[in-house]
Amino acid sequence: MKKLWIILLLFSFAVYATDQSNHNEKEEIERKRKDTIALVEKAAKFFEANDLEESFNAFTNSRDFLQGELYIFAFDMQGFCFAHGQNKDLIWKNMWNTQDDFGTYLVRQMIKIAQEGGGWITYEWRGASKVSYIKPVKKGDMTFLVGAGYYPHSKADAVINLVRGAITAFNKVIELGQPLDRAWGQMSYPLGQFVKGDLYLFAVRFDGLLVAQGERPSFIGSYTLDYKDQKGVPFNKLIIDKLKESPKGGVWVEYFSKNALKRTYAEKVTDGKGNNYFVACGYYPEADRQRVVDLVRKGYKFMKTSGLSIAAENFTDDRNNNFRYGDLYLVVRDMKGIVRAHGQNPELVGTNEWDKKDQDGRYYVREIVKKAEEGGGWVTYKVRNSFKSTYCELVQLGIGKYVVSCGLFPISKEETMILLAKSAAGFLRVNPIPNAIEQFVSQKGKFVSGDIRIFVCDTEGIFLCDGSRYDIIWRNLINAKDDNGKPYVRLFINTVKEGPAKVTYTIYGSQRVAYVQEVIKGSRKFVVGSGFYL
Repeated sequence: MKKLWIILLLFSFAVYATDQSNHNEKEEIERKRKDTIALVEKAAKFFEANDLEESFNAFTNSRDFLQGELYIFAFDMQGFCFAHGQNKDLIWKNMWNTQDDFGTYLVRQMIKIAQEGGGWITYEWRGASKVSYIKPVKKGDMTFLVGAGYYPHSKADAVINLVRGAITAFNKVIELGQPLDRAWGQMSYPLGQFVKGDLYLFAVRFDGLLVAQGERPSFIGSYTLDYKDQKGVPFNKLIIDKLKESPKGGVWVEYFSKNALKRTYAEKVTDGKGNNYFVACGYYPEADRQRVVDLVRKGYKFMKTSGLSIAAENFTDDRNNNFRYGDLYLVVRDMKGIVRAHGQNPELVGTNEWDKKDQDGRYYVREIVKKAEEGGGWVTYKVRNSFKSTYCELVQLGIGKYVVSCGLFPISKEETMILLAKSAAGFLRVNPIPNAIEQFVSQKGKFVSGDIRIFVCDTEGIFLCDGSRYDIIWRNLINAKDDNGKPYVRLFINTVKEGPAKVTYTIYGSQRVAYVQEVIKGSRKFVVGSGFYL
């Protein structure tokens, strides 16, 4: 009885921790939205009270218009950049044709929003979803837009951006008179730009015909109006009905799939013949690290009591949701990397993944097997254009040993920071320094995620890079201090001597947290880190 109470207490705590984490994330995003609006309003008032030169100089060079990662940018209605608090090289450039990572003409969209009185815009920039607030300001006979933005690093925003990026691709196909299959193919390609970790697209014609599916393309061509969730809700019909009631913008719907709550965002598109479709993407908000661990341990117990054959059959059967939670599923491999069960793709059963590499070139299956042999735990690697964290445990059945695992694609700022820093440290260890730094400074490379970038310095305080900030390369910042006088670079160097850790300091009036770790290259030691503003 006592043991039962302990289990119930631990479960209650896990649920509380998950709810608290979701609550904190919502609070953080709401605070960022308020801070962004406040900074833009402050800039607009300053602009109205001062001349052009003084305003644009202040927006570009003054710390009065910097708040953590927030900065002011300004454009005229033709797309010319007049001020930019992050990248001065953009000033006087016409950015009318600038596209985001999905091909959306983002400056044109900003101008349109300004002409309509101002508001919010979401777009894909530097490998992450960015949200910016736009406000028009009139000076004499000219109108300018003033804006600022932030990277929420949330799945909800990533979902919206994938859908809107796909709609941009759809509209281009229509504009060029190309076959619609080209657009549906882009959305369905499992290795394409519209797949991000466990996020994928699907598209349905309003009569129910499935025309695109990024997870299971084999379902394309089926009619889906009668598809129902675990509670009997016809979710595709629900999406269509909601879109008919809301002709402008997108809609969110909620339903249950694979034992979990799913939130899906959808927008309507129309082809040249007047046929209506929706493009959608969904995620499981309650699928977190605790769910992953729980699922692995559930699978472990089942394997111990039922044996490999029965367990593999149950884990792999896509009609059996007992060992699934949303997009979470179990994989079983033997110690040589041969797949014995796979909850997502039965076709992988029997294949040898020992030599399988992630997008950074790491043998991640070997790392999972090694981690399980060492007692189990988490392994991080990069697949499907995103970081994945997998939890694994070793299962011994007689003389046979197996690894049962489950993974998720985290997208919070803190997890992205840590995973990006770990990935960069691993990359620096196995590559020549110039090759690694070249990748770290690339604004469109794999070591940047929105406002989260990689920095590298040696133990003397000399910086080799800090994302795209070329102004600090080769500078010795050992005595650099934050807003409160804390020697934060010296703190980085001293911290990594004890192992990887987080360091907090204050820059531009906002708290910043960095994750740092040591990398040894020959006789030299480096600090590799990444950070974000709280």
